[in-house]
Order: sequence, then C-alpha cells, then structure tokens
Amino acid sequence: MKKIACSIDDIYTGFEPFAACIGYFDGLHLGHLELINKTIQTADDRKILSAVITFDPDPWVVLKNIPNPQHLTTMQDRILLAEEMGIDYWIAIHFDRQLADLSSFEFVAEILLKMPLKALICGFDFNYGKMGKGNIASMINEAAGAFDVIEIPEVTYEDSKISSTRIFECLKNGDVELAAKLLARPYLLKGVVVGGKQIGRKIGFPTANLQLDQEYAIPRIGVYAGKVSVDGSWYKAMISIGKNPTVSEDNELTIEANILDFDQILYGKTVQFAFCSYIRDEMKFSRFEDLIDQIRQDEKSVRSYFRQLV
Repeated sequence: MKKIACSIDDIYTGFEPFAACIGYFDGLHLGHLELINKTIQTADDRKILSAVITFDPDPWVVLKNIPNPQHLTTMQDRILLAEEMGIDYWIAIHFDRQLADLSSFEFVAEILLKMPLKALICGFDFNYGKMGKGNIASMINEAAGAFDVIEIPEVTYEDSKISSTRIFECLKNGDVELAAKLLARPYLLKGVVVGGKQIGRKIGFPTANLQLDQEYAIPRIGVYAGKVSVDGSWYKAMISIGKNPTVSEDNELTIEANILDFDQILYGKTVQFAFCSYIRDEMKFSRFEDLIDQIRQDEKSVRSYFRQLV
C-alpha cells in the first residue's frame, strides 16, 4: 500500500485513477469496514485502484481545541488494518484551520477534484466543509459528474448504530465483549514492555507491564481475561488495569498482564494486549494474603473463560 501525506496546497500528481472512502475511521469498526469493502469492490469492478482518504491530525484537535484526544486506534493501526484488507492508497490530508474553513464547495474543488477520483464512498451521515454543512446531496451536486458518489446506509448492531462513540462507551463500562463485536476483533492496546515493581514475580504471578501510547482509550479499571501477542503469537493472559491499592500508594495507573504458562523475558519488546472479557473490579485488601488468594481465583476464572470457548 502506498501512503501519501498531502495538504490543501499540494497538486495531486502521480496518482492512478481510484475509488475512495473518506472519513477519520477511528477504530476501523464494522461500519467503517462496510465502507472499505464497498470501496474495494467498486475499484475492482471499474479496474482502478482503491483508497482511503483521511485526515491528520484528528479534526477535533483543530475544531474543538483538544490537544491529545484519545482514540480506539492510532493512525498506524488503521494503516496496517487497511493494508491487510487490500487498500492500495492511504491518503492522509493535513487538517488545519485553513482546511477547516473551506466551504463544502471549496473542499470538493480544492481537494477532491484535484485527484483522479472516480468514485467516492461515503457513510449516510458524512458531513464536510466549514461547520460540517456539506452532506451527501451537496457532494453529488458539487462533484458535477467528475466522480460518482456512493452512499452506504447506516450499519447497526442490536438495532443501534455502530460508531466509535458507542465503542468508547463499551470500554468505559468494561463491556469489551460488545466492543469486540462492534470492532469485528478484540479491543487492542499496543506498547512496549517495561520494568515494574516485581511484586507479581515475588508472589508467583509475574506480569508484563505495558508502556502505552497516551493516545489509546483505556478500558475500565479491573481484571480481564485476555490475550497477549508476542512476536506474532497469541498467549492467554490475565490482564489488570488499575492502581494496585493494596500494594501501592502512588495512585499511578498500570496496565499489566500475567501470561498463562509463559516464562519468557519481554522487557523492551513491543506487544499487544487483547481484551476478551471483564472479570471483576479492582479491589483493595487489608491483608496481602487476601490479594494473593484473589489473584489465584482470577486465574481460575480466566482459564474457565477460555475453556468455555472450546
């Protein structure tokens, strides 16, 4: 896949004709997958290339002055997922105040009509241009036949729209199983394993402590059944998100995993944590022995969860 970074001032040369979907695509959830699959199908039917047109940074950075918004996926995550699906171009347009102030007509004229775009696939609720005043109807009018506009209807699950906002709410509530259904994959956190306080190792439950990109949305505090990806292989794990109130007073949030039946040293490795099922809330124990007993029970719960899947 060819990755292209551009801005409003660029002249879009070197492209072959393509069909594209457009949006920010945080999460690349089931609704987004409908757009991408339709884009690839349209490109194949017309014997042209496929593309994703997106924006960098997140438009909320400019529009709502949010300097570090949380996301379900990083831009690199989205690029890798789109590449796996077979997208040919990833086109990231620099989003700044100049771009935000373009009218819907100017956005089409200054951006889309400069590209060899033959078909644009949009979600039913796609808006663009200053204050989001552009919509599907205006896009069709402003394209003026230069490219086709294909609308994708609302994608729902259990009679509710699939959206990044809905998935954020799932994570806030610890409902990672519903989040996985909306994403078509478990929710993932990616980061580097760093040294911790070694408390888990001392009690027989060594953990991999995740140093996380601050961009990721963090699921609800608690203990989860999950998996950890190490060097391309997945291992069952007991994952904990919390502040370890029984053994720590520094109030620092940690994300760590005890990987079942695993004894490799992982410091410095980039790994992924996948969240499969919420087990329990974080608890503070008056006795350290009670914490150990609870961790043993958590391990049984995690193993039981995975046995039920067989």
